Parts: sequence; structure tokens; C-alpha cells
Amino acid sequence: MRTLKLVVAYDGAGFDGWQRQPGRRTVQGVLEDLVSEVMSEAIRLTGAGRTDAGCHARGQVASFTTEARLPVGALPHVLNRRLPGDVRVRSAAEAPAGFDARRSARARRYAYRFLREDDVLLGRMAWHPRRPTDADALARATAPLVGTHDCATFHATGSGATGSVCRIHRASWRPWDGGVQLDIVADRFLYHMVRSIVGTALAVQDEGDPGRAMRERLSARDRGRAGPTAPAHGLCLEQVFYPAEDAS
Repeated sequence: MRTLKLVVAYDGAGFDGWQRQPGRRTVQGVLEDLVSEVMSEAIRLTGAGRTDAGCHARGQVASFTTEARLPVGALPHVLNRRLPGDVRVRSAAEAPAGFDARRSARARRYAYRFLREDDVLLGRMAWHPRRPTDADALARATAPLVGTHDCATFHATGSGATGSVCRIHRASWRPWDGGVQLDIVADRFLYHMVRSIVGTALAVQDEGDPGRAMRERLSARDRGRAGPTAPAHGLCLEQVFYPAEDAS
């Protein structure tokens, strides 16, 4: 029995999220069906992150076990010839026995992108909030999030996850071609957590001390103190970190 690891990219606009759901088009469903066909056996993929409907990925990781002997180096080419245009397998590799894309992950990195102005093309992958964004104020707002915290304030209802303590390694802003983006790395993310943090940072950026305003909301551990949840299409899973990889 072999364990294989795929790195997957997708445009989430045409998917109802990662996780397979009856009667819905999901990334896991599309990939599982094709991988099962190629491997000539029933395959069950495990994804590192269960991205929501509309969210994108450039570094999603999926793992599965197989008895098939197809050379792993050929797998991306074989799959990409038959996959739809909004999902691609970037790489494939043999993984150690027991590797699990979700359980073996040490941390994940997401990006959330703001547009400085409307853009008919970039608007597919970034959000224009229709108000000015201040990169310095946004950075001051998210700086207090670095560390280990109870992040219940940013935990939307609808998740079965237990516990709300997360270790956030990084929460910083930087320019990109269309505007500014948040890079956030944590050992785990709660349901809608990044989108809630983005909405809260935007809500407090105009306060005299955005950092203090964010700390107050974080320490309240009250979902009602968070800002509005930012739209899904600005969010992208960029990278998953495994043991021996630097997540700082």
C-alpha cells in the first residue's frame, strides 16, 4: 500500500467548497472521481483544509492510499489532461506510511486580498470593500493576534470543531498588484476565522488605536464583537506546513 500526496490549486468560484457533498460540485468530489478512475480503484482523498464555497487554493494538499503502481511523477500530467480548467494538480509525491494531509499538518497559510479599486478580472480573486483601506492601520490591527489565543470571537456558528484556542504564527499585511493582502499562518483555523478577522480589521482600522480595539474584541471571546465576515472570494489557501518545514 502506497501513500501519495498531491498539491492542488483551484479557482473556487465554481465549487461548493472542498468537501464532497451529495448533488453538489466540490473539489474533493471532482478529484476523487478522476483519481479513482485513473487508479482503477475506489480512492478517498483527505484534504488539509476544508475550504468554503467560493474560496480559492494554490497550495491545498490532499493525500490518499492506493495499491496502484502508476509512477507518481506521471500523475499530475495524467490528471491535468482530464481535469476541468478550474482545478489543477501542481505536484505529486510519495509520502511516508501514515501520512495524512489534515492530521499531519503543523500549520496553514492563507492570504486575503483587498482591491484598491474595482477590477473586472482581479475581482474574481480579491475583494473591493468600497471604502479606503489603510495598510498601516490594518497591520496594527492584526499585530496583537500573533501568539496563542482563544479565538472564539472569530468563530462563526455552524462548525462541529471543539475548542477555540489557536496559535497564530503570522498576521501581516503587504502590497500585491491589486492592493494589499493579509498573510496569516496558524496551527489551526476556526470556521470563517480568517474572513472574520479581515472584517474586524477593516472595522477597527479607523479607530485611534486599531491594535487596542482588536485586543478588546479578541479578549471578549464573543462572536458579536467581531466585524462583518468578509466575502469568500478574497480568500486563498496558499500553503500547508508539515514537520521539518518552517511555519514562522
